[in-house]
Amino acid sequence: MDIQLKGQKIPAAASRELKRQINQYWSDGAEGYHKSVWNSIQPGTLKRKWQEILREAVGDEKAKVLDIGTGPGIIALLLADMGHSVTGMDLSEDMLKKARENAGRLNLQVQFKQGDAENIPFEDGSFDAVVNRHVLWTLPDPHKALTEWKRVLRPGGRLVIIDGNWYINLNGSYKNKIWRSSALPLISVLERRNAFRRHVNPEWRKELPMTFEKRPEYDLKLLNGLGFSDIKVRRIGRRSLGLVEYLKYGYYGDTFLISARKEKQRS
Repeated sequence: MDIQLKGQKIPAAASRELKRQINQYWSDGAEGYHKSVWNSIQPGTLKRKWQEILREAVGDEKAKVLDIGTGPGIIALLLADMGHSVTGMDLSEDMLKKARENAGRLNLQVQFKQGDAENIPFEDGSFDAVVNRHVLWTLPDPHKALTEWKRVLRPGGRLVIIDGNWYINLNGSYKNKIWRSSALPLISVLERRNAFRRHVNPEWRKELPMTFEKRPEYDLKLLNGLGFSDIKVRRIGRRSLGLVEYLKYGYYGDTFLISARKEKQRS
């Protein structure tokens, strides 16, 4: 099957190669990415803020949740810490290895499973909520992914997307480019990793349909087209996550959260 990419159909083989490059990039950077987000699960302002955001989106009632593109498991672990039953899924086994290690360090129960976000290995209606953070932009076929995410939601279940206009914000401002360069030493010290190592943006990002789209407007068109209801957008101000987080990553601009529901079946 061919997929739609930037208005042009490309062969499935080309899509698989693009996914291979993306998977290799994140697998190679699993340790560094883990260090960049580890503070989100540690006691403090950042953890409290993210759990407030997730509580508003997922709700207080204990739910069966799928975290797609879980990476080192931070969102999955935040949700498990809140009492939800969570499955974290990622294409990268290296990321899943870090996620399992983190779950062990925090003594939290999360099931981690390898899987493709565009071809989810779960039955229809398996989850009360599907969540993802900074994932949708990395996918060659976001429409297919959203179709799959809707499929595994139970009727009335919630979809939560957290993402941003990463490269539009970075490339659209000379100030932000300078900010990024000046933030790298701070990131390297605070996160105990070489932030300069992955300073150059990967070429594959140019091939992705959501890299240069204005969001969340683009997402809303997809969600409306797929029949989601009760669609809401919330801005997550970078400053609200704390001064240190703002100094490290404020050049990417604010992020956004979209919540939507899969319509209940009519009797």
